[in-house]
Amino acid sequence: MAQKISECYTAAHPKDKPPKPSDVKSWRESVYELATTLDQRGLGDVWMFIEYLADGAMNPVDVILAGQHPSGRLSYAVIELKQWSSIERSTAAKPAGLCASCKTAGNVTLCQMCARDRVYAPFQGYEKHVKHPAIQVNTNMDDLRRHHSMFDDRYVNLTGAAYLHNLKDPAYQWISRVSPRPGIPTFTQRQPLDLEKFLVANFSPASGAEAAQELLGRRRTSSLLTDEIGAIVNGHSRFSLVEHQLKAVRAIADANTAVGSPGAKKVFVIEGRAGSGKSLVALTALEEALQAGHSAAFVSGGIASRDTFKRAAKGRQKAFMTVKGVADKVEPDELDLIVCDEAHRLSERPKTGSFHMRSTGPSSVEVLVSRARVPVFFIDGDQRLFPEEIWSPERLEAEIQSLGVEIVPITLDRVLRTIGSSTYDTWAHRLMAGDPIEWCPDDATDPEPFELYYAESAASMEAFLLSRDPAGTSARMSAGMCWDWTDDTGTHPDVNPDPGWARPWNAGDTHSTPGVPKRKFWATDPGGFGQIGCVHTAQGLEYEWGGVIMGPDLTWEDEAWVAHREYVKSKASRIEDHGELTRALRNAYGVLMSRSIRGTVLYSVDPVTRQLFADLGVPRL
Repeated sequence: MAQKISECYTAAHPKDKPPKPSDVKSWRESVYELATTLDQRGLGDVWMFIEYLADGAMNPVDVILAGQHPSGRLSYAVIELKQWSSIERSTAAKPAGLCASCKTAGNVTLCQMCARDRVYAPFQGYEKHVKHPAIQVNTNMDDLRRHHSMFDDRYVNLTGAAYLHNLKDPAYQWISRVSPRPGIPTFTQRQPLDLEKFLVANFSPASGAEAAQELLGRRRTSSLLTDEIGAIVNGHSRFSLVEHQLKAVRAIADANTAVGSPGAKKVFVIEGRAGSGKSLVALTALEEALQAGHSAAFVSGGIASRDTFKRAAKGRQKAFMTVKGVADKVEPDELDLIVCDEAHRLSERPKTGSFHMRSTGPSSVEVLVSRARVPVFFIDGDQRLFPEEIWSPERLEAEIQSLGVEIVPITLDRVLRTIGSSTYDTWAHRLMAGDPIEWCPDDATDPEPFELYYAESAASMEAFLLSRDPAGTSARMSAGMCWDWTDDTGTHPDVNPDPGWARPWNAGDTHSTPGVPKRKFWATDPGGFGQIGCVHTAQGLEYEWGGVIMGPDLTWEDEAWVAHREYVKSKASRIEDHGELTRALRNAYGVLMSRSIRGTVLYSVDPVTRQLFADLGVPRL
């Protein structure tokens, strides 16, 4: 395989450089030894990533193993391979490679770091102190966590080891007994059984294909999407697309290029959960079409997100339209591309104004399909909340098929919301599905980057959020719609979950209250922290710190979520079926819980629900 690996290396190198002879030698010998051990233990379906590089700022990882843990979880191991046949303990007598303090003339002792973390490599080409292989493994593991949202998920197993397969002399076996980083072992040629035990403890014989696919797909970015809209639609974004995101953008671009070719019109239906990159893909596809000279439009079932994106898209604002505008002003197949974000929130037919839907005529879906040569819909069935939101993925596809066109389905199957946490996403999704799991606590060697707490009062939640974001620029509080909305000025304290504490709902869009953002900009404008947001103003947007007030409309009783219709003040109250009402409320709170990227505080007015949070291991403020 060494020749094939060399070809892949050269093809992937930004300057098409071939590998060094020492790298090829390592693949022929070190990788071979590791692969042989896996095969002998029945782990031939574990995937191996060689010279893995998630980002240009990190050093290549010799090997990452990807497979399934014996417990059923995804499992990964960072392996540092060395061909050393000898090694010496660190010594002040040979200062090369030591820290500045230990290099001082006449120094006969080493500092703790050099004594523990350094070894002396006596062979040609080195002849200096180098990092203990376990230190390199630890650094590589930290790099993976930094560049991959995958490893935020504490339900994913990540481990590491060093393997010195040529080190067989008994005089050098001391290196495996030095542990500069606890939990990262170093194996030599004399420890084949220990290596096998390590591999068997972390991998099962099951296929590692899912783990491999997830590793390829879940690389993180570090910006709020709303901060990058202008850059995205003008082709200067810092966001990088990965795997299915990139596949979707390329497929849409190819379809634009192929317009006029024989065959049925292609309509893309792209599914993904909250934070999977739907809006990012939609905006990037829009940008690429406009840059290529195509006529293109962006529409959305969500008013707040559409208008927020439009305001930020300097120089491209005309591309952002309402479905009503498309229906009234665009002729059939006039546009090359229409991307429809949040299709699950589309009304059944286009509206006549801000609130009223047309009683007859084509559906919103038919309008969008007919007006563009390449229509694209982005949808999340778990975010349908109200009776008029009729477009489930199944109904959307049925409507498109009835129009005699070809559906191109694509799934964005994992969450990549900026620097948020896969662990938290998994936990929140299971919580609102009625199948809660314990929140994994921090530990000293593997801290959870996302902060989750529950509060005993709305006041303590508010105080904590202000401590994290004193200016309130990217912290928000939201709530279930259990309190009346009596005015639109953003000043009347309608939301009163606790005695002595009340705050106003987000304002409307026509008020003139100084310092209070209009409804559609509540999530992104300064001043939004002073009001309580709802699902209408939060859906499709994000902020760094979030507090969620769960009202009496949804409580945890007898191991299940129970809806209480008498407290529902939103349009969801029109849902007659009680099971559907419960689903809508669970989805609404799920939306609110998935808006923040750094931390979330949960507060329920119901003491039993708060006890659930405590029982699941969520820290109390």
